[in-house]
Amino acid sequence: MNEHGDKGGRNTASDRLADDAPQGDETRIAWLRGAFRATIAIVAVIAAAASVPHWGGDSFPITSLVIYVAGMVFVAMPLGLYYESLLQAHERRRAQCRTPRGESAVARGGVAEPQPASPPPCG
Repeated sequence: MNEHGDKGGRNTASDRLADDAPQGDETRIAWLRGAFRATIAIVAVIAAAASVPHWGGDSFPITSLVIYVAGMVFVAMPLGLYYESLLQAHERRRAQCRTPRGESAVARGGVAEPQPASPPPCG
């Protein structure tokens, strides 16, 4: 069935190496994703709690707004940026593992680039 267009199976060793990422990366990414979501939820709950005294009144809950903005800018945004950098590094590592080891840049139609001293960890 593979010769008739079945694209679902993993057929080559390089495909298996690229898909089997180091477990530490996946664990770190999953943990940071959970921490990022929890941080956003905690900031939102604290901001909502700060606005409770203003619900029946005519004044705008400035304290709630300040808590929400400060929490998102100074806590959630750095976590989000770190999470994004981890994802990008993970994707670069997977892309490096997908390129065949023996294939040179000139053979691919590009300019030859210096090769790293050690191969990237492919799991």
